[in-house]
Amino acid sequence: MNQYKLYLILVLFLSVSCKDPSKYEELKMETKTLESQLKEIKLSDNKKLDSLSKAIYEESLKDANELVRILHSGKEDESKKASMVLMSIGDLAVTPMLESLDTKNADNYTWEMDVILSQYLQNRNRITIVLNSMLLDKRQLKGPDLQGFVEETPVPRRVCDEAYIMLRRLTAFKENEEDLMMNEKVFLDMTDDLKDKEIDRIKSSKEWISLLEHLSDEGEY
Repeated sequence: MNQYKLYLILVLFLSVSCKDPSKYEELKMETKTLESQLKEIKLSDNKKLDSLSKAIYEESLKDANELVRILHSGKEDESKKASMVLMSIGDLAVTPMLESLDTKNADNYTWEMDVILSQYLQNRNRITIVLNSMLLDKRQLKGPDLQGFVEETPVPRRVCDEAYIMLRRLTAFKENEEDLMMNEKVFLDMTDDLKDKEIDRIKSSKEWISLLEHLSDEGEY
């Protein structure tokens, strides 16, 4: 009996596929893994890569967007439940909430931004912990593949050098973009010994300073 049922299902599937080939193609696409889809796309095919990125992004936010819609639906019980779930799903809630803030309701507006900020601070703290551990890693990074004539060879970088730059971008709140770029350039131009001294200094003091002024005072620049 079971075999007969399976046979009927197979016949029905094949008949639908023959009548509407597009349905069969859609079914095939749904069963493909992400890895297999990537294998079929050429590295230079930006259009297909962008299309895949968009599809993944929209799919990942689908449920979160629905939760935000319910949050703003005016249905008290469902809204409270949606808010509890949104607080629990972390990063997935941030973009949908930011894009649909209830600015007309002061209480909702404030609560939603508090949830978003809490998630941001949590992520920032986690990132800071990782970057601080990377400051101890002195492995050399592979340089970029240079093609043709290059006027200036890029300065070799280490994991700890990149970690220092990223940590500065993340936590040097008083520096504007121009200050950050200047200090990054000065830092990368330093010898590894001077970089190590600066890394040790920031690890102990947690205070960002102008590297140009500091090196000038030390007679190193």
